[in-house]
Amino acid sequence: MKYRCQICDRDIDDFVSISHVKAEEYLMDLIRRDHPEWKENKKTCHKCIEYYRKLVKDAEI
Repeated sequence: MKYRCQICDRDIDDFVSISHVKAEEYLMDLIRRDHPEWKENKKTCHKCIEYYRKLVKDAEI
């Protein structure tokens, strides 16, 4: 099944998407700050989640 990543708007396969239940709360807070339209009940691609993880790591948040 295909989904559209709500951050980067790319089509992604279900197996490469990340369930928001598994995402860390601080990542979700950062995503919400940058993308207020973001919804937890929709899919987000691995590339976008990794982008936010790298921001956190680089900034040592």
